[in-house]
Formats: sequence, structure tokens, C-alpha cells
Amino acid sequence: MAIGTPEAEDVVELVEEVTSFSFEIPEGVKAGVKLKVVAPDQVTLHIPLPHNVVTGDRMVMVKSLDGKWGIKHVVRGELGGSPMFSTPWKTEEEIAKDLSQPHVCSVELATTKGTIKLRVVPSWAPKGAQRFLQLVSDKYYTDLPIYRAVPDFLIQFGVTTDDRYGRYEAMEDDELKGIPFLEGMVCFAASSQNSRLAAICVFLTDLPQLGKRSWETPFARVSEESFPVLRSIYTGYGEMPQCGGSGPDPIQLQDRGNPYIKEKFPQCDYVESAEWVQ
Repeated sequence: MAIGTPEAEDVVELVEEVTSFSFEIPEGVKAGVKLKVVAPDQVTLHIPLPHNVVTGDRMVMVKSLDGKWGIKHVVRGELGGSPMFSTPWKTEEEIAKDLSQPHVCSVELATTKGTIKLRVVPSWAPKGAQRFLQLVSDKYYTDLPIYRAVPDFLIQFGVTTDDRYGRYEAMEDDELKGIPFLEGMVCFAASSQNSRLAAICVFLTDLPQLGKRSWETPFARVSEESFPVLRSIYTGYGEMPQCGGSGPDPIQLQDRGNPYIKEKFPQCDYVESAEWVQ
């Protein structure tokens, strides 16, 4: 055959596969309802709405290597199920100044990957800071698995099966002070007003969409010298089932304790202890 325009059957069309997409949670849906969503590959997904996801949030979906879609994470939206607050954000310079004040406390988390140093700033969230320091003093954060570890999002720990968890009551929210959610910011895990208890989130990237609800109040930040240790925490199991993932289930953890993690998720890292450095 002479060289020239290729025959139709010789033409190969290269199509780049879409492996992620996102969508906004519509109004009027409640936790547990299955959302019917059509993915970019035309697969119809039936996604149970997690209990902590509300109207206006944006759900980010990713396709795994086996071709199945799953929830990567949820970005807090502008509508939500509770009042939003408009507070001027502090600048990086103001954050750095706050972290250098004499009333700032130092806490060291001993993890299976090394020490993570925190700077606790009571002026950012007085109730949250006081509770955290109380929990540290009570040796609460001892031998706790980092059960939720999502790449480019957060790590979370603080659920236990023993009686430690039942000693504390949920606390009232702090007033928002315009503290942005930057990499290394630390706050209590919560999904509604006045629900903060003992579980802690440490963020792995900047998340400007957070910090607008009353419970989204950082009280500490990881020292920059500890960022390499923070970034080395194992995140391979991904999101927890309550948010559509296949990682450790905090309900199972609370029921069965650390043996559940060691058996099912052996690569999880742990917070071995926490110490208030006077």
C-alpha cells in the first residue's frame, strides 16, 4: 500500500481517562440517603451520604486501579447545616507572631514515625486548647492508632476502646478568630455544633474552605521542624468507611480496640504518647 492518508481502520484515537471528579451535595438530602451520580465514564454510582456531610459540601471522587469509584474526601461548602461566620483571616505573619507569644504551650507527640512538636495557642481557641492540654496531662493520647489518614487532607486519632473515651463530655464551640486551616494546623474532630470531644485532626495541606463553622477552630500548629515526620505518617489506607472509603472504621476500633487495627490495618502508625513540655 502506498504511503499516504491512513485508512480509517489504521487511525487510533487516544483518549485520556478521567480518574477523578467532584460534585456538590444538593439541598434537602439527609445522612444515609443514597445519591445517584453519573461518573465521567458513564457508570451510575449510588453513594450513601455520610453522616457528617451536609448541603453545599463538595464530594471528591477518585477511581482506583481496579476501576472502582470511591470517595477521596469531602470539601466543606458554603451552605452547610449550621450557621456560617465571616471573620477576617489572619495573615501568615500574624500566625507566626501568635505562635511566638509567651503564653504558647509546647506539646510533643511521640509517634511510630518520630516526634511531632506542637505549639498550642490558647488565644485561638481557649476551650479547645484547655481540653487538649487536659487530655495530654491525663495521658489520654497513649497508644492510639492514627485510624484516619487521607493523602493531601488530614490524619486523625483519639478513638479508643477503653474507659478513657467515656470520661469526657462534648464541649461548647469556641469563637472563631479567623485562624486559617494551613498545613500543620490542629483541631478537634467534629461534624456539628458543640460536639468536640477528644479525637484530633492534623491537616496535611492548606484548606481555605475550612474555618467558617463554629466547630472549625484550630488551637495549635505543628512546628515546621516536625513537618517531615508529619508527612511520613502512613496514608495508604485512605478514608474511613463513614466517608465512603475502605480505611479503618472508628466504630470497629471503639468496639474492638487496637487488635482490630493490628489485624486489619497493620501499617497504621500510632501516637504512642503525648507530653506537655513545660
